[in-house]
Amino acid sequence: MPLISQVSMAHLIFLCLWGGVVATESVLELYPYRRKVLREHSIRYHFWIDLLVELPLVLAVIASGATLAVLAWPISTTHVLKISCALVAVSANLVCIVLVIRRKQRLDQGASETEMWQATRRIVMCAVIGMPFAAVAAGLGFFLAYHRMLDLLK
Repeated sequence: MPLISQVSMAHLIFLCLWGGVVATESVLELYPYRRKVLREHSIRYHFWIDLLVELPLVLAVIASGATLAVLAWPISTTHVLKISCALVAVSANLVCIVLVIRRKQRLDQGASETEMWQATRRIVMCAVIGMPFAAVAAGLGFFLAYHRMLDLLK
C-alpha cells in the first residue's frame, strides 16, 4: 500500500474522530439552553474534552493533512481550495478551544451567569463559522479521493 494511501487513511480516521468530538461538544453546549442547571457541568466537561481529546485530534489532523499535501505535491487548485477551507475550520476550532479554556477559568473565578452565557455564545459562534468551511473541505476531500481512486484504477 503506497504511503500516501496510508496517510490518507490515518487522516480520514482523525477527521472522523474529530467530527464525533465536535458533535458531542455541540450537544454539551446546546443542552444547557434547555436545562440551565447543567451549564456548570457542561462547561467543565467541555474543558476536559478539549484538553484531553480534541486538541490532540486537531493536531493529528493538521500533521496528517500537512503530510498529505507534501506527498501530493504539486497540488492542484482544488487542493488549495480544500486546504484553505480546512485551515479556516481548524482555526475556528483552535479559537474555540482557547475560549473554552478561558471560560472554565472564569467559572472557577466565580464569573457571573451573564458572563458565562456570553462566553458560551462566543463558543457556539466559532462552530457556526467553522462548520460550513469544514463541510466544504470534507466535500472537496471526498471529491479528490474519488478522483485519486479513479486514477489508480486506470
